[in-house]
Amino acid sequence: MNIRRRITITLSGLAVSLAVAAVACANGTPIMWYKMGEQEGGVNNGIVSTTLDSPVPVINGITDIQALDLSANNSPVYRTISGRPDGGTGIGIEFSAAQSRYLSGLALNWPQESALSDTQGGLYDLSGIDDRGFQFWVRPTSTAVQSLVMDTNQHGVRINSNGKFSMRYANTDYESSVTVVPNTWYHVEVVRPSGPASGSRMYINGNAVAVASPPNDYASDQITNLTVGSNTDGNGEFFSGIIDDLRFFVLGANDNGFNYGAFNLAVDNAYAASTVSGIKGVAGDVNNDGVLNASDKTAFVNGWMDRRLVNGVQVGDMTSRGQGDLNLDGITNIQDLLIFQNALSGAGIGTLTAADFAGVPEPSTLGLAVLAAIAWFAGGRRASR
Repeated sequence: MNIRRRITITLSGLAVSLAVAAVACANGTPIMWYKMGEQEGGVNNGIVSTTLDSPVPVINGITDIQALDLSANNSPVYRTISGRPDGGTGIGIEFSAAQSRYLSGLALNWPQESALSDTQGGLYDLSGIDDRGFQFWVRPTSTAVQSLVMDTNQHGVRINSNGKFSMRYANTDYESSVTVVPNTWYHVEVVRPSGPASGSRMYINGNAVAVASPPNDYASDQITNLTVGSNTDGNGEFFSGIIDDLRFFVLGANDNGFNYGAFNLAVDNAYAASTVSGIKGVAGDVNNDGVLNASDKTAFVNGWMDRRLVNGVQVGDMTSRGQGDLNLDGITNIQDLLIFQNALSGAGIGTLTAADFAGVPEPSTLGLAVLAAIAWFAGGRRASR
């Protein structure tokens, strides 16, 4: 077999790998959405009585007409939103620990056993679905111990006694690396993306900050409520601050073959998905400054083969992307190289060469072969014009 054929087969195999990865990156399916004011026509200083579950797009071919609304306790107040990192505006809900204000309603927890599942009187075939997540914006005014969102005691977000954000998963708390700064907006997401082996992870402003040690599964609990602004009993850990735009989603294939999608940070995380706060939307823009240029080449080479590990688990996030992890799988490798080369070529910028990797520890033989092949084929195309 000649060298051109060997390289062609290698590149073809990698192209197929990237195509499969692209299919796998189809985002999750929204299933509950609490806008925290807009759906029920809330106005600044207005008293909250009920927070409506807003309709989401079609779920498994069924129009979303089943709502799991949240009831207000002790009169939380609507507040006009300003200063969110993504530029979001509108209305949110302000809670006061002193007045024991919170919201409560039916939980999602294990989707196949939730009130949304057709086996429990709901509309949707959630058989076998246990991968799920939720996200929201929050502006705490205190660093006291508080519960922000608790979807039973199996999934939740708290502020712990160290003043740090904490993820609850399977009735265990995992302290994050982020210390709360009062009166600051944060985007928080908790997701169990791919079975017990993946663990659960918490993202703050698009960065993974806590991971439950896998393998670790959560328990069925359809008795305990979903609460916003207090613990699950509604009798303590009351929250002070504003919460906005709380969304739940489900992931994976059900027992009858319908696929609700795979977790995709670039879409399923509102911070990362916003071109204001997150990924700017320029292909190959490694340093995320909105422009593809030579500085992105430098960032990519410097990040080559870097792995983003949180509690020993490889996780893709905004930090790993800034080191060249363009497919957000937690490592800058050959798949990212092909994505990056394609972006450079499409923008009319010279692609990376083996010389660019001089001095880089352990550039793989395969990676250098691909670089050489791309340069060779590009040279062949130029020569044939």
